[in-house]
Amino acid sequence: MTSKSTVRTLGEQPESHCQDCALFSLCFAQEASPDELAELNRVLKRRQPIERNQHLFHGGQSLKSVTVVRSGSVKGYQLSQEGDEIVTGFYLPGEIIGLDGLANEVHPGFAVALEDSRTCEIPLADFVRMLSKSPKLNQVMLKLLSEEMTETRELLLVVGRLDAKTRVSLFLLSLSRRLARRNQDPDQFRLTMDRRDIANYLGLTIETVSRTMSAMQKAGTIEVRGKLVRILERKALEQQARQGLPEDNRIARSG
Repeated sequence: MTSKSTVRTLGEQPESHCQDCALFSLCFAQEASPDELAELNRVLKRRQPIERNQHLFHGGQSLKSVTVVRSGSVKGYQLSQEGDEIVTGFYLPGEIIGLDGLANEVHPGFAVALEDSRTCEIPLADFVRMLSKSPKLNQVMLKLLSEEMTETRELLLVVGRLDAKTRVSLFLLSLSRRLARRNQDPDQFRLTMDRRDIANYLGLTIETVSRTMSAMQKAGTIEVRGKLVRILERKALEQQARQGLPEDNRIARSG
């Protein structure tokens, strides 16, 4: 379910300072010192609204800035040698896009808006300069990269190894955890991505995703109404998600 603060930012005039943004408490900017925040306000660019299906950038383009999602959601994907789309992730409000291109200063993949969205952009040169001067911001970025690596590692464990119900359970719990970190309802939310994207991301067919979610609804674990999902039995969902995972992951997830 989209938070009131997220809905409120759509259609409004851009805030003049990070502190005025409804997402300030969720953004890495809250960790900045007063001087760093002043510098961030000076260099940060707030883009005009991005329409659904509009690309933020394409694979192979030079990395000119890192992007923070202010509202809406974004899909990351790459293209196979055959030209097929491979979904690599979904970005929610407060999350940063572009960190995977820092090494070579080139976007390895594509990013497209799943719905009407707003973003903030920090020019790469300014971003690198701020990190070089701030150990605290470096720690924040390391934490964000760690979270992204954890999600990627989980996906590698999911695709090709676990049954469909476990894959879908892990996906729903991952979204739930990320929404909880953003002070949104972790038990009731809207899937901004369609079943095709979910199936692509999890290495399943659309029919399997739909059938699996229907079975989970019949079992009373979740409730599905179109794109709205409600978690009814979190413990059952967590138990299903732990099946097939290595022992160390089970311990981590139960903590």
